[in-house]
Amino acid sequence: MVTKILGIDIGITSIGWGLIEVDNDNKENSRIIDCGVRLFSKAENPKDGKSLALPRRLARSTRRNFKRKRVRVKQIKILLSKYLDIKLEDFISEDEHLPEFFITNKNFISPWQLRSDGLDRKLNNKEFARVLLHIAKRRGYNDKTNISEETIENKESKIILEAINTNKEQMQKAGYRTIGEMMFKKYYNKEISKGKYENVRNHKSKDSKEISYRRSIGREELKKEIEILFCAQRKFGNQKATQDMQKSYMDIAFYQRDLKSFESMVGDCEFFKDQKRACKCCFSAEKFINLGKIINTLIFVQKYAGEVYSKEKIQEKIQEILSEAEKTKLGITYKKLRKILNLEGVEKFEFSALDYTKISKIKTGEEEIIKQKDPESQIFIKFEKYHKLKDYLSEFSEEFEKLSQETLDNIANIIAFNKSPKILEEKLSFLSISEAMRQKLIQNQLNFNQTINLSLKALYKILPIMEQGSNYREALEEAKLLKQDSNNKKDFLPPLSETEEFSNVLNPVVNRAISQYRKVVNSVLRKYGEVHKIHIELAREVGKSFADRKKIEKEQKELYERNQEALKICKTIGLEPNGQNILKVKLWIRQNEICVYSGKKISSNDLKNDKKDNSKNNKEDDKKLEIDHIYPLSRSLDDSQNNKVLVFAKVNDEKNDRTPYEWLKGNEQKWNTLIIRLRTMCNLPENVKRKIVDKNFMDKKLGTRGEYLTRNLNDTGYISRLVSQYTNEYLKFLPLEENENIYLKSGVKSSKKHIVVISGSLTAMLRHYWGLDSKNRDTHLHHAQDALILAFTTDSNIKAFTDYLKSKEEGYYKKIKADRKALELRKSDNKAKYLLRDPIKNFRSKTKEAVEKIFISRASQRKVTGTLHEETIRSKKDYFKSYGGEKGVQKALELGKIRQINGGIFDNGDMVRVDIFKSKDKGKYYVVPVYSYDIAIGKLPNKAIVYGKDKEGVIKDWLEMDSNYEFCFSLFRNDLVQIQTKKMQNFEYAYYVSTDSGTGSLTFRHHSNYLSSESEKVFFKIKKSSGFLAQNCGIQDLKIFKKCIVSVLGEINEAKFEPRKDIKLKTTKK
Repeated sequence: MVTKILGIDIGITSIGWGLIEVDNDNKENSRIIDCGVRLFSKAENPKDGKSLALPRRLARSTRRNFKRKRVRVKQIKILLSKYLDIKLEDFISEDEHLPEFFITNKNFISPWQLRSDGLDRKLNNKEFARVLLHIAKRRGYNDKTNISEETIENKESKIILEAINTNKEQMQKAGYRTIGEMMFKKYYNKEISKGKYENVRNHKSKDSKEISYRRSIGREELKKEIEILFCAQRKFGNQKATQDMQKSYMDIAFYQRDLKSFESMVGDCEFFKDQKRACKCCFSAEKFINLGKIINTLIFVQKYAGEVYSKEKIQEKIQEILSEAEKTKLGITYKKLRKILNLEGVEKFEFSALDYTKISKIKTGEEEIIKQKDPESQIFIKFEKYHKLKDYLSEFSEEFEKLSQETLDNIANIIAFNKSPKILEEKLSFLSISEAMRQKLIQNQLNFNQTINLSLKALYKILPIMEQGSNYREALEEAKLLKQDSNNKKDFLPPLSETEEFSNVLNPVVNRAISQYRKVVNSVLRKYGEVHKIHIELAREVGKSFADRKKIEKEQKELYERNQEALKICKTIGLEPNGQNILKVKLWIRQNEICVYSGKKISSNDLKNDKKDNSKNNKEDDKKLEIDHIYPLSRSLDDSQNNKVLVFAKVNDEKNDRTPYEWLKGNEQKWNTLIIRLRTMCNLPENVKRKIVDKNFMDKKLGTRGEYLTRNLNDTGYISRLVSQYTNEYLKFLPLEENENIYLKSGVKSSKKHIVVISGSLTAMLRHYWGLDSKNRDTHLHHAQDALILAFTTDSNIKAFTDYLKSKEEGYYKKIKADRKALELRKSDNKAKYLLRDPIKNFRSKTKEAVEKIFISRASQRKVTGTLHEETIRSKKDYFKSYGGEKGVQKALELGKIRQINGGIFDNGDMVRVDIFKSKDKGKYYVVPVYSYDIAIGKLPNKAIVYGKDKEGVIKDWLEMDSNYEFCFSLFRNDLVQIQTKKMQNFEYAYYVSTDSGTGSLTFRHHSNYLSSESEKVFFKIKKSSGFLAQNCGIQDLKIFKKCIVSVLGEINEAKFEPRKDIKLKTTKK
């Protein structure tokens, strides 16, 4: 039977794919059908990893705030004109002159002083109006969520709250009556007396890049100031300061809409779509999380500690653990858990979740004792949020103890999803709690957030079953919540947004990666038909946060630098700079030039003289070096550098096919010496040390070969599961043959898998063992190579691979001990190598041939919205030098090179596309830039860029594209063109990048960064981190300039002519 397999390598900016056919009856007929690479931009800001929508959202929020402030101040002015006999016209500017109300003279009194004077004397109408307007314009900070300073997470908000509380305390301590009086006397007068006036409000100092918030004022303090001020004015006989005016002023100046509930934004329950997910902070959610941890630990204990628990005993232990954890804020430690589970006598048992390798130094006088930390002092489980709520409501302890679990859950959900006091009061009124407790909860200073995938309804069904000892999946089965097979399968994958289960994927980076994965899969299926299987690998960074991805990038950079350092050392000491020697040198450096197992010094001569020569005498053999796998390779499939150490061969022979603990567990002195030695190796990574001192590896029985392969073959991360479930739920596959999975019996669950998500470590090893070159990250073609390796990563060759590793590792040690065993090993080793033969004939050459034929497909960016203009406002004088004085600036404004809005000059925002024209008589090409601003105003520009200035130094007028020019095509970023300059022998394909608005030259990018032809080398001269570029390419005299369409699979066709598209947004005014 022929099996068609699609390999997919998914990254955050790339999709590599490879389609193969495997003839299970005759491997000679297996073949590579096709392969390719799809590239796309990352759905985030490359500088800080923030959402691409964030700048737009912040700008929109700022515009709304400014608009609301203008409306509020206008209403205040109307109020003041009504009550204080001031003409409304006096507040309004005419002919850009200062309004009458704001004109000052030598007798001008600062509003800050008036706010202080108003407490001790009667203010006239204008003075009173200035004070009220001064306060209304900046009405103080108000956090409607009522989150306390201790629980708030936003750094800036926390600084503001600290400053508000500090100023409030200073005001009370110094005896100031109002915050305005304090600001005047403490800051304003102080600066004036020094002769250097400083703004009383928050400001950015010359030496600081950040704004100081030390003079932040709370809104409540301003409200109190208004009350005190009105009261004082009435006391001094100001008849205008009426109660009616005070109320009207307060209603306008301090009005703020209630915060909306964001309950509607909470995702749906995984099993009940009409129910919202539960807050992660509610009691039932904490109990669910803790139960999962307890049950998994009990399974581990029974498996590796030799304990056997009856069903009743399991239930008893679960209740005891939960009860102990619920009693105290700190929860229970692993040490306490060991006592509850009666494991105090089982010394060699270690909990899998703990790191038993951490070591600490303790000084006792002049001596320094090295001790191993007690990892079991760490917390096992706790009800953190439950106790946080309990402490918050400590004054209602008697009532709290009587609250049901359901009421506790509802309280957590309500205060987590609602921040408005009004909405909180409404929702809490339905609960059976006292009015005093309700008012305390309305203050809501708990900062509860986050959700789990289950609703309270689902939790109430699952929890009683889990308390009986069933794990999560068993509980779902018993509660009949597991999804039944649906009939959603289609010929092609639907968009995530059209699916029921996966439409709530909020991570934009993951969303875009899966969207492009869907396009690639669907395109392959349209061209080549259905497949039997899809093998998927996800890059490490997919689904990672920006910080985590930056950490990965940093690790990769450090790895490169270590490789370069090792290469330099190899050349210095005369060691051949091959991969094996470079690895030895890197391990030698990170081990502080010491053999980890023996503690002996490894000299540079030992590295240099390390040759496999059996003729050497025993003394020289003592200096022979080997790279050892800490966890035996045949048992771990871990060939990473963090599982390798450089050691002397003699001591490695003693270790044999064992872990360090299995080797030294009978010699306590040597084991303790090894632990102390590791403490001195500062450069050795913690996870390497952890493997060296791991006592549990031998106990982790993997059982059957099928279970072993499943654990090592599959990547079970969240994103991997999401892609796998999405594909399996909605895509039709060709039927698999009965014996497709040779490690699971017929009828066993998952015995036939259409989707396999493979660990990246496996493909890396297979790439090496199949003789393919290591990744060249300068070109994107390696993604397709990885995809082909994935496609050929079948259960049968994985079995052969593990057998080969086993025979290879065991064989070395057996050969040392007996010639007869060595002979037997050589036979089995040859067989293993035969089983691990290339998946197809001439695999390397055919893979290279297939990969080199690829034309990489890039996703074009056809978005026409974006920043209309830069934020910085400039005057005309700022542009005189660039454009040639007043006349040049005016011409630049007419051409749309810069924009004038409300009297200010701005630089253009995004150039969303360029329109290419060709002169009918001379055949020259011209470029017309189209900006997002043009799109917004709905006016299509029609002038092509002309470079240079006239004799007067004024920029030249651009060329009008009239009837003498014909429109050719529009170019968006990453559109493909066919191009040939006069210096090129043949045309080449290039992706459009950008246009220089000053010169009219264009920049293009090579598709793969692998230059093969002479024409490519002539055209793409600039090499940058982003690839090979053709910068500042003039287009007027091009021999060939055509727009092309590249499919998702990399197929190229010349674009059909389309008339020039008009530009108009839905919001553009007609």
